[in-house]
Amino acid sequence: MTLTRDVQSEEAPFSVGIDWVAVSDVYIPLGEIELNGVRFAAIPRIKAAVNLSGSQRGIHASRSVEAVKWAALRVDGSTFHKLASLIAGKLLENHSYSTRAYSVVNAKFFNAEKTPVSMNDSLESFDIILKSYAKRFNGAVILRNFIGVKTTGITACPCAQQVIQEIYAKANGGGSTPGVTHMQRCYASVLVETDGSIAFEDLLEVLRKSFSSRTLELLKRHDEAALVLEAVESPRFVEDVVRHVAEKVVRRFPQIPDENHVIIRVKSLESIHQHNLESTLRTTFGKLRKNLN
Repeated sequence: MTLTRDVQSEEAPFSVGIDWVAVSDVYIPLGEIELNGVRFAAIPRIKAAVNLSGSQRGIHASRSVEAVKWAALRVDGSTFHKLASLIAGKLLENHSYSTRAYSVVNAKFFNAEKTPVSMNDSLESFDIILKSYAKRFNGAVILRNFIGVKTTGITACPCAQQVIQEIYAKANGGGSTPGVTHMQRCYASVLVETDGSIAFEDLLEVLRKSFSSRTLELLKRHDEAALVLEAVESPRFVEDVVRHVAEKVVRRFPQIPDENHVIIRVKSLESIHQHNLESTLRTTFGKLRKNLN
């Protein structure tokens, strides 16, 4: 059946361009992925967006879904990191009227870690983040790609610890003082502009080593005690965690160019307050290297 009207291509009621029109919360199965010996099914959540000029009423949303499907058929476990860039490039191919596009891919991955004392295998989940921005320039399509991870850890408050130590020292005539303080679960993410030359597990290790201590799903009693002791021996503010991530990511990836961007976010779910604390750093590898050197 031939339709008489293409409603999306009609003139917009007002000549106002739109930054982004997206299909979001698109789920698509990608089959089995293996990471450090752990096998799991990947079902990423995808967002695919294009801009729209002020002259056109709407985008053809089905073309965005087709771009997601097309890209998903071209990746597997070893090329998963390319999914967002494939989608972003295909979006501009499918939407000839758009000049910019982006794609965001989020997925749950799993990794096995040893517990500190019992040395059991604990299966830990973490989030994968892929972002890609595409734009037309001089007849070509320019892509900027980001790879990131998000995970949980523990922060122990250095402020409360210091005050408690001073109170105990004064009360006990300068004797030994406990490392008591309040602790909380903390979320951290790092997003790195890259050509795909870095591994998810390397970014995960950067984050895990930047907290006061890591979290673990499986903890026997001696493991739990070891984790708590590790945390109170490395008390950190959310600001400290951001800076530790920044330092470690620069040292870990010397091959990434100075002009590439890095975005670090940390959120602490405060245990003794109703409010939470957040800290964010957006910068380039060049600026970080200059500051750290």
